[in-house]
Amino acid sequence: MYFAGIPCVHCQINRVLILLLSEQKIEKLQTFYQRQKALVTSPFIDEQMTLNSPLFQGLQQRLAISFSNKRILDIGCGSGMLGAFFNNHQHYTGLDLNQWPSFHILTDDKHHYSRANALHLPIQNAIMDIAICMDSFEHFPDQFMAAREIRRVLKPNGSFILSVPNYANISGFVKYLNEYSGRYEKQTWAPFDFWEPEELEHFMTPGRIKTIFRKAGFRSFQRFGYDKEVVIGLCPWVWHPKMPRKLARLISKLFEPVSSPLVKIWPESSLHTFWKIQ
Repeated sequence: MYFAGIPCVHCQINRVLILLLSEQKIEKLQTFYQRQKALVTSPFIDEQMTLNSPLFQGLQQRLAISFSNKRILDIGCGSGMLGAFFNNHQHYTGLDLNQWPSFHILTDDKHHYSRANALHLPIQNAIMDIAICMDSFEHFPDQFMAAREIRRVLKPNGSFILSVPNYANISGFVKYLNEYSGRYEKQTWAPFDFWEPEELEHFMTPGRIKTIFRKAGFRSFQRFGYDKEVVIGLCPWVWHPKMPRKLARLISKLFEPVSSPLVKIWPESSLHTFWKIQ
């Protein structure tokens, strides 16, 4: 087990103050995700609501990441779906804001699950080889503090793997219009779930991600987009509740020939971007 307290009293006081300021947001997040299925808006969930293993394997290969004999930390793990990818792994720890019944079932000598706050990770300093955060970072109340915590628990040569929505495209323009016109509350619009309001959906862009993690001490950034989500990044109306499904399928079909070459030139054309940050 790698859980431990943080010895620096000054750091503890600062973190407690920030946690107190974020308490209301955190409680709202807990309530929201207790009502929602884990990671329902993630591209890493397939149509059968199970882990999209081919996509995750493709991400691993594209980012040249080896998980062999590594200590893995999965932040915002939900009910533990990604943990299935590490069934035969030696050192895997999954943390989530909520305590899920599956944690007790999935925990064994090599795989540990626990309820924890990303702003105050109960992990020893510099002990993890790889930290993973799949489609939850955009909801963290204080992303700068979360990034510092991720840096703290990683070894000096450790890697952070991130999947996050990207609004440096037309979806971002629609988000801006909807939120600043008052149709949606600030930090709630997303094209997911037929435009149902999300809980604390930050306006994520590559520039924001680099700013956050550079301030936390990270220096190397590698990213790529997802060709199957170019249509959502550039035409988010296909998931609008009033969009006829036949028309949505036609628009998606029209995007297919251009999505792959476009996302290579412009990764931000995709609704999600995948990152390796070191």
